[in-house]
Amino acid sequence: MKKIILILFLGFYSFLFSQQTFEICEQGETYTYFSDFEGDGVNTWYINGVSYNGDFLTYTFVNPGIYNIVMRRDNILCYVEQSYQVTVTECEGILYWVPNTFTPDDNEVNQVFGPVMSEGYDLNDFEFLIFNRWGETVWETKDPGGRWDGTFGGRKCQDGVYSWKLRFNVFGNDDRIQDFGHVAIIR
Repeated sequence: MKKIILILFLGFYSFLFSQQTFEICEQGETYTYFSDFEGDGVNTWYINGVSYNGDFLTYTFVNPGIYNIVMRRDNILCYVEQSYQVTVTECEGILYWVPNTFTPDDNEVNQVFGPVMSEGYDLNDFEFLIFNRWGETVWETKDPGGRWDGTFGGRKCQDGVYSWKLRFNVFGNDDRIQDFGHVAIIR
């Protein structure tokens, strides 16, 4: 999710100020900044006081914070600057929701059960299991979109409370989420 705000001021030295706000959601966001100035001269870029030389700057924002970016172009007669302020905020964590009841009673409403997942998890490392009161696995899936229909071995499970276990990895790092809960079948 990126939210960009641009404000433009032109003055005597062609001073340009622009402000950007965006969120880091995975391993960082990479941006390339170019100078608006043409002609002879040398560009020096500064990010929070650290200098980089070149006609353009490519930078990867990996940590939240405020980054002050200044491009200074020096030539024999004078210098001009462009300034950017980039505010980087971290995205909210992975959101998921697991209902606590479903009604597989063939009335076309609330017939299946499973977690509702947001983005940001590894599709290739996902597992959701359902257990009966004796700890026997009655259903499992490795598909985040998989849904349990309230059956086991081709037969309808009886009304009651079943346990579930959810495991998945967060995309882009080694964080493993594991959660447990209960679901009630009401027919």
